[in-house]
Amino acid sequence: MTTHGLFAKEPYSTYGGLDAHIPLLCSCDECETTFVAFSHEFSLGRRNVGTEYAKIYGYNRVSPGNWLYFKGAVKPGVVMSCFQTGDKDVFQVSYDGNAPEQIECSKVVISNENAPEGYRLVPAQTAHVLIGDHVYHTLRDQFGVAVGLVSDAGKDKLAILLDDKSLLFITIPQSMQNIPNEKLSEVVRSKLFQLFPEDSRRVSVTVGQGIVYLDGIVRSLMVKRALCACVNNMPRVRGCVDFMRVQMETYISDERIREAILRMLESLTVRVFDYSVEVENSKAKVRLCCTEENYPKDLENRIANMTGLQDLSLVIETVPESSLQNVNICKDIELVFNVSSRLSGAHIRVSYYNNKYLLEGHVANSFQKQWAFLNAVKTVKTASIENRLRIC
Repeated sequence: MTTHGLFAKEPYSTYGGLDAHIPLLCSCDECETTFVAFSHEFSLGRRNVGTEYAKIYGYNRVSPGNWLYFKGAVKPGVVMSCFQTGDKDVFQVSYDGNAPEQIECSKVVISNENAPEGYRLVPAQTAHVLIGDHVYHTLRDQFGVAVGLVSDAGKDKLAILLDDKSLLFITIPQSMQNIPNEKLSEVVRSKLFQLFPEDSRRVSVTVGQGIVYLDGIVRSLMVKRALCACVNNMPRVRGCVDFMRVQMETYISDERIREAILRMLESLTVRVFDYSVEVENSKAKVRLCCTEENYPKDLENRIANMTGLQDLSLVIETVPESSLQNVNICKDIELVFNVSSRLSGAHIRVSYYNNKYLLEGHVANSFQKQWAFLNAVKTVKTASIENRLRIC
């Protein structure tokens, strides 16, 4: 199966974390069937190991705290302790929180694990299986992989490719079936009109298999995001696909948008550093660093509310404040800049990150930019200074 991010500006990767509710267009490499799924419906990167995934004796290395299933058992239990004798593995396993039971098994040496973090047990866990999950069918005594979610004869089913290459379809429990399109469409329209009476009049709602498609014109990126967030947070909605467009009353150039975002970053009451802003076709990519204590919680909404902005990608890297070096030196340099008459009208912040000093902010002319750099070199007595000051 091949997956593609819908309207995504970053490549889709199965190796890193991926935000929830990102729509993915999936296509089967064999039959070329296509369907839409969402990032939170996939098992991406490292799974959350806990009671949802069971390790299976003989196929997984087991440690205390694991959810452990023995083939043929009625249910899995929690491993309280494990140890080995000469030829046996001995486990203390608690079922339903009761007193641990001691279970002795012949010692098994595991050289290779297909699913080191465990399996979903089907059919009991059908409703919770994610695409890409390794599963164990307890009734058929077969392992497999969840490869898709399909609709068959009006029922939503989980598709599992078993080790014997057979494709198995398991009907998802009724409580997890998608709401009929007409009913879900009515619920979504009502909710949007209730919360966004003016904006929702210009937005159309289409529903299919639990997915809501929004199309139309909105007045700002912030409204656009708020509508999508509202839909994604509604119960029984799989996800939202956004076709909405921001209507600009007057054209604003990419450079003006970029300048406005930079000014906002410089005016924050909390300190950010090592930041960059790219704007192309009214779509902004913003990256910045800050300390964990100074995380700018409302920054994304403030930028999204800017006039003329069509789309926004914001990446914030946080670092412990204790990891920052030369903090007092940076403050001393800033103090010199603030009281200097030569830097009238300038706004300069100094930080030390990735083994170099950064001069960030804006100045009035090239003389101020050069003067600030030379005085920083004179103070710290090193050439490891990056002058990012803008002239404006």
